[in-house]
Amino acid sequence: MNKISKDTIFKVQSALSSLGQIRSRALFGGYGLSIENTMFGMVANGGFYLRMSVLCAEQSWMRNAEQLTFTRRGRSIALNYYLVGDTLWNNPVQLREQAWISLVGAQHERAQRETERRLKDLPNLTLQMETLLWEAGIKNVEMLRACGAKESWLRLRKINKNLGLKILYALEGALSETHEAALPADIRRELNEWFQHYSKPLHS
Repeated sequence: MNKISKDTIFKVQSALSSLGQIRSRALFGGYGLSIENTMFGMVANGGFYLRMSVLCAEQSWMRNAEQLTFTRRGRSIALNYYLVGDTLWNNPVQLREQAWISLVGAQHERAQRETERRLKDLPNLTLQMETLLWEAGIKNVEMLRACGAKESWLRLRKINKNLGLKILYALEGALSETHEAALPADIRRELNEWFQHYSKPLHS
């Protein structure tokens, strides 16, 4: 992470600390910002972008704000995030209000998606994995989120004693909408340590 991005993330975390713990992860050449696994902002090109949703579509500050784009395979793709300018930065109360609207909007959209999505629609999860999760009593996305990656892995292990670390990574990635290979190093390390502890009985 370069210094500009690191400083911007720290600035956002300081300004919006009242909303909750803000985590960052590499995404689209920038960094996604989330609270309780709901992404509401992005840091890219040294700037902070807030997510637009149905709840904030009428906010005046977004009308002339720069939209975040990234290039993929030579094509420019626009994301639903808009640059926070000096006007908002200079008004901490309004900044927190707009960030809260973006967060609530993202949570609302996520809840809607989850009522419509099947487990196999999540990153890393296949139809076979969906079937195993059903057998383990985890029948939808909401139940998977309630259990979390570790508890879900433990339930699956009761069905398959040879369950490996890769499945734990896949479950964590599914919950954070991330490909398992793109999980942050600190999360992979923590999961690996947890796995080494809980997988010992399998080899005894």
